[in-house]
Amino acid sequence: MLKKGFIMKYTLFLTLIFSLIACSNTSPTPKNSPFKASTVSKEFLETLDFKGKELIAIPIGKDFYYIHKSGKKMLTLTYDNGPDEFQDGLARTKVNGKIGFFNKNLEIVLPPVYDFAFPFHKGKAEICTGCKEKSDGENSMLDGGRWQKIDRNGLVIE
Repeated sequence: MLKKGFIMKYTLFLTLIFSLIACSNTSPTPKNSPFKASTVSKEFLETLDFKGKELIAIPIGKDFYYIHKSGKKMLTLTYDNGPDEFQDGLARTKVNGKIGFFNKNLEIVLPPVYDFAFPFHKGKAEICTGCKEKSDGENSMLDGGRWQKIDRNGLVIE
């Protein structure tokens, strides 16, 4: 039979260990996450004109990327022949057919897990899980799925 004092100390020890593990990752995206910004070569970076800005959007192939003056780059959604604009400090990216959100430091804030997501507005974004994109001539529309609103932490609020 274990003594009560031992159990309390053991419980306290485990709580401390789990707290340290939970707090040790200050980055919104873990180091081993597949959703990290990649980088451009130093030579390519030197060809870009940031015009005094920290961040610019440029087309690469048929896609737009945000590029930070540090060389980090992040794929962003392309609409109307331009990049997804930052709204409430976040822009959208698409990875493996799923949409997520990143900040101006090109860090994933909400991982790409949504089938569709509208931009944030006043701290909320409307997201869809289970919806499918259907073509309608030149345009496309979303069909089905479950629509919800989330906050900047990804918590469902409505």
